Amino acid sequence: MRPGGASATLSFTAAQVSAGAADFAAHCATCHGSRLEGGAGPALSGPNFKTLSTKVKADVSDIFTYMTTNMPLNAPASLSHTEYVDILSFILSKNGYRPGSSALTFGQASASSASIVKD
Repeated sequence: MRPGGASATLSFTAAQVSAGAADFAAHCATCHGSRLEGGAGPALSGPNFKTLSTKVKADVSDIFTYMTTNMPLNAPASLSHTEYVDILSFILSKNGYRPGSSALTFGQASASSASIVKD
């Protein structure tokens, strides 16, 4: 656990993943690819994304903070808290995490020390 009580556990719902897929398609896919494979923006799944976790030691809170303050590129910090959390849930679902019964909150995502890729 990180100083300040950050958690390494994550839970998000299937509904968040579904909403996040739609939000990702509307706000992120143009740069990051419809399958998170990258393009004008970096890949958000696969080996390059895993490198952020293993070599750079980026965790969920790092990625989430970057997303909420810098994305989408043409309108930074313009999405709702719910949209950002849902998009993160979608990205995590494409990186080995499975939906659970508890919804992920903005605060939990902001504080999570969980790896961005689940092995």
